[in-house]
Amino acid sequence: MTGYSKPCEVAGEAELGRVKEYIGRFAAHSLGGTETGAVLDDALGTSGKMIRPRLMLLSSALGPDREERFERICMLAAMVELTHTASLIHDDIVDEAEIRRGQISIQKKYGKDAAVYAGDFLISRVNYHLAKEKLFAAGAILSETVEKMCLGEIGQAACRYREDVTPEKYLDNIRGKTAALFRTACYLGASEAGCPEAEAMALGQLGEYIGIMFQFRDDLMDFMSTEALQGKDTQKDFREGIYTLPVLLSAESEEGRKALLPFMKKSREGTLSEEDIAQMTGVVLNFGTEKAKKEIHRYAGLAYELTEPYKDSAPMAQIRKLIGKLDAI
Repeated sequence: MTGYSKPCEVAGEAELGRVKEYIGRFAAHSLGGTETGAVLDDALGTSGKMIRPRLMLLSSALGPDREERFERICMLAAMVELTHTASLIHDDIVDEAEIRRGQISIQKKYGKDAAVYAGDFLISRVNYHLAKEKLFAAGAILSETVEKMCLGEIGQAACRYREDVTPEKYLDNIRGKTAALFRTACYLGASEAGCPEAEAMALGQLGEYIGIMFQFRDDLMDFMSTEALQGKDTQKDFREGIYTLPVLLSAESEEGRKALLPFMKKSREGTLSEEDIAQMTGVVLNFGTEKAKKEIHRYAGLAYELTEPYKDSAPMAQIRKLIGKLDAI
């Protein structure tokens, strides 16, 4: 593959195309035409918006050495996305999810065993190429990030069906399971492009705030989407004892908590009916959704503050646009 002599100043499709080339290259292992190759093709063929690589490229555009280290940055962005893909495969196994990004999930199509090994394989390929390319410092950071993601998921599992979980504890969990990889993407992009450590750390914090907003918004949409408002069952988390931000904020008031406790008890017993789900959703709409919106808006404010030193730059304009979209709910 040949490099670009003059990379785009912002995260355009050409740059993301380069990242996708590295994703294909790193994930391949003489698997063409094999059953394993088919599993991986499916796993990698349903890529989403690639938000984390986009943020990494945008953060790197703020550094003085970005053009010189562009290929290395694209390599690392690919590794970040492969790590994310592996985590989604494993999440779908735990959740027994049948659909991922509008397609049949890997665990549903090929079975849980194949899905476990596919996720493990992608992580092993990331580690292999980190070592092969001598990206030792970045590799240590990415490994630590995976640890945080796992600890966040373990923390969430430990909180299942617990009525005493606080919004603060929930935030601790999502800092790991969701926001950690956002933070790493922004930090690595800035650091690899030659930003001073203090600036790279600040951009990493910006990434964490965006990741938190991303999760909070996802939680809120479970109650405010068209499907939820039409009474369709979108409350898989609640059924499985995972009480997300809107639920926990609803339970902060005495009236909201009193209304929610019977449904929490039923979720623990596995006896929730469709009518129960509809009533529980109504409780959260009354007591929690506006509070959740305010939390998203608060994190948007924190994120905007960190963009101020770069607010006139084109890359940061794109990041600010993303913050605005997450806040518009």
